[in-house]
Amino acid sequence: MRLSAFTVTESTPQLLIDITKLYRPFQHDEAEIKNRFYELLQDDSQTLFVAKFNDRHIGGLIMQHDAAALFLSCIAVRDITQQRGVGKYLIQQAIEYARSLSLETVTVPKSAQVTVELSAFLMHQGFSEQDSAFNFNC
Repeated sequence: MRLSAFTVTESTPQLLIDITKLYRPFQHDEAEIKNRFYELLQDDSQTLFVAKFNDRHIGGLIMQHDAAALFLSCIAVRDITQQRGVGKYLIQQAIEYARSLSLETVTVPKSAQVTVELSAFLMHQGFSEQDSAFNFNC
């Protein structure tokens, strides 16, 4: 099976199981993860972008954009599949999406979810660190 990335438009039972596992390190309350997931699917200003391999959702991030920038948040890859290129693939696909919209930058705002490891990963992917965000010029 091959790795794919796509935007989520509707929920499936397997997607909900996988999203719960994916975001459990950030939010331990499974009910809260499910509530936020359903809210996200109803919010037209945000898009859930996931990586899938062997019928399992193993990575994800949330995208929003304005006229100039694509903003990424909640970047996560299942711990059992880290160090295998999933995060890199997700970021590359998000950058391609930004380019297809003719956006100037891809931005990851600094937040509590941006760990030291994620910061190093973004820098390795070509992002530059600014005061309040990591930016990639398209």
